[in-house]
Amino acid sequence: MTFLSSLRRRKPIGAILRASASSSSDKLKRSLGPYDLILYGMGSSVGAGIYSLIGLGAQEAGPGVALSFLLCGISCIFTSLCYSEFSARVPVAGSAYTFVYASFGEFPAWLVGWNLTLGYGVSAAVVARAWAEYCVDFLKGVGYKAPSFLTHADFFGQDANLLSTTIIFFCTLVLCFGVKESTKFNAIMTAMNLVILTFVVIVGTPQVEMELYDDFTPNGLSGVAKGSGVVFFAFLGFDMVACLSEEVKDPQRNMPIGIIGSLILSMIVYVSLSLVVCGMAPIAILAATNTTISNAFMANSCCTVQEMHTDLDHFNEGLESEYSCLNCSSGENLDVTLYFGSKVIQFGAMFGLTAACFTCLMGQPRIFYRMAKDGLLFEAFGKVDSKSNVPVFGTVITGLFVACAAVFVDLESLATMISLGTLQVFTFVNAGVIILRTTRPDTRPLYVPTLLVVFTVMVFVAGWSIDKWVYGNVLEGSLSTVCLICSGVVGILIRNAPRANPPSTFKCPMVPIIPLAGMFCNIYMMTSIGGKTWIEIGVWLGLGCFLYFGYGIWHSKLREVNDPLFSDLDCVIGEDGRYTEGGRGGEGEGGAGDPLLRNTGITRNFRI
Repeated sequence: MTFLSSLRRRKPIGAILRASASSSSDKLKRSLGPYDLILYGMGSSVGAGIYSLIGLGAQEAGPGVALSFLLCGISCIFTSLCYSEFSARVPVAGSAYTFVYASFGEFPAWLVGWNLTLGYGVSAAVVARAWAEYCVDFLKGVGYKAPSFLTHADFFGQDANLLSTTIIFFCTLVLCFGVKESTKFNAIMTAMNLVILTFVVIVGTPQVEMELYDDFTPNGLSGVAKGSGVVFFAFLGFDMVACLSEEVKDPQRNMPIGIIGSLILSMIVYVSLSLVVCGMAPIAILAATNTTISNAFMANSCCTVQEMHTDLDHFNEGLESEYSCLNCSSGENLDVTLYFGSKVIQFGAMFGLTAACFTCLMGQPRIFYRMAKDGLLFEAFGKVDSKSNVPVFGTVITGLFVACAAVFVDLESLATMISLGTLQVFTFVNAGVIILRTTRPDTRPLYVPTLLVVFTVMVFVAGWSIDKWVYGNVLEGSLSTVCLICSGVVGILIRNAPRANPPSTFKCPMVPIIPLAGMFCNIYMMTSIGGKTWIEIGVWLGLGCFLYFGYGIWHSKLREVNDPLFSDLDCVIGEDGRYTEGGRGGEGEGGAGDPLLRNTGITRNFRI
């Protein structure tokens, strides 16, 4: 096998299922139901997005950040249907990494898994930092000032936040006790968070001033798209649900419920909360700190909208060093309900952010676990504790890595980078469904993948120049129009490509229209992200390539051509690096009758 072909070696779905079923000691236990999955998905999503990203997104989109969340949600609905098909078809740990391994091949799968490390590990650090800020504000509100060395320690010239490590170590400890205990903890944290957010909507809605919506999208469509790029990583929750596939009872039924259900509920919360909060105070005041929601309540407790604008003018003119409407605690005009409501929100936000940090820390070790099982990471990451049924080594290493990152990371500098990595992952998953649905032995193997590359390029160029199209520049506008037309033609060609047999489990409807729509939305949002972030993500992926070519490519299980796992499946590795599955047929090849798949929760037949 040549070097280039080894990069494209693909692991068939039947092989993935048999590998999962044949694991004896290092095996995850199936114990989660649909409600557990929905709570995990919401716990992961409704935390960072609500408490720390509304303000950042609103700086780009204004009150139209609600449209940014809606755009992200619509895009994710398309992607979630693709995730649901993959999760029901391949119910093993690994999420998008495993899905891309089955559709694109090993090297793209590694890059996707590496981006998921950014999405989970670094996201957990960002969330922990936001948790520390809310904790400090809450303590300040009850009369206790946290020591400065906990939040702003000077470490070789860097501003270090030691308090953020507290929540990471606590969540890591809980995760090591097992999935059952983790599920109870997440359910409690998520439920308390939803109670607080319901309080925000009920109490905050009467305070909404319609004049704050007058300039709803100050930066137009471009601002809404840029806002989407900032807040997109808040929708990582349903990918976290997919990470738990190997621990779910009846995954063919429960995975689609958990993925789609958690996404729709999270989207409703995001849009409604952002509308309420952005209607309570000017964006500059909301975004003064990362405690956006409590800022809205605090400002309304002692100031009218006119007084808030006056406060803004004084601050901008240098007459005040901070916003006075965010630092009031007494006075005859003080609204006690809103004032103490801001303190309740600060306290309740810690529950939401704890759930978000907890679920990110839970998802990352599952990615490492699957990578290790495939030989791309060290074997220790694939070990499961016999008592807790948890990959303890991976969980502890993840906790240590995230704790170190949380000390130094800054939310604003990393939010867009995480969103870009997440958008890339989702685009691969959408394209993967199309590839599996069009993979047939009697068709040209590179025909559909080539069309998908052309579609991606056309949409990217169109999205990049669409601002000029909107604002009347003829040359760039013509370029956008031509590229959009070309992408439509390519979509028709993909639609007319020969089809493979659909899976017998949950099927994404209207393939390839739904996956192409998901790709279109994801790529368009990527074009709104600045060049600096693309350079940063390039450096991150470059580091991942270094690790893959230094270790993963040489230890991959797919190098073992004579592995009985693949012999049983009559899989033949060709010189082009692709697998051809033999024609023994029957139900012994990853189907319901396969002895290795009994008592695993995998109950239906799977075919490529």
